[in-house]
Amino acid sequence: MENQANSFSNVTGRYAKSIFQLANEKKIMNEVEKNFLQINSLFSDSKDFVKFVTNPTIQKNTRLKIIENLSSKLNFNSYFTNFLKLINEKGRFFYLERIIKDFFSILSISKGEISAELIVANEISEDRKNDIKRDLSLIYKKDMKLNFIIDPSLISGSILKVGSKMIDSSAKSKFNRILNNI
Repeated sequence: MENQANSFSNVTGRYAKSIFQLANEKKIMNEVEKNFLQINSLFSDSKDFVKFVTNPTIQKNTRLKIIENLSSKLNFNSYFTNFLKLINEKGRFFYLERIIKDFFSILSISKGEISAELIVANEISEDRKNDIKRDLSLIYKKDMKLNFIIDPSLISGSILKVGSKMIDSSAKSKFNRILNNI
């Protein structure tokens, strides 16, 4: 785990690794993971939250008040709240979404899981998702943390991303290859 976690040497990786190590040391990993999940859901559920995170014109003290209100409302762990305050103070708050992604990658590595992403054209049933996850776990001989994303522009087929590998069997890419050869 240590060798793989050391690969997170960019800015977001260092912040993610720091909060991971702190949560591990203080034995609050479940709380911090829950808090990151709460923040992550805000990214997908609230356009206002995305603007709050990415807007460079919001003053640090204004953002600090919002962080405190959000922390109180969502009952964040105090270490997690302090982490959010720190990245705000350091002018790195706009990296929050990437920090979350890196944190969950580090967490998966520590659990011996492999993170993967399957992009499909249409919604698939939970049973089918479980079958795919099980099959990939057997292939890779590790627990698989699989994130499903729906992208109707694929037309049909799918794109599987496991680490730095990508398998694209979508109709969209096949059509693009045909068009490029004309």
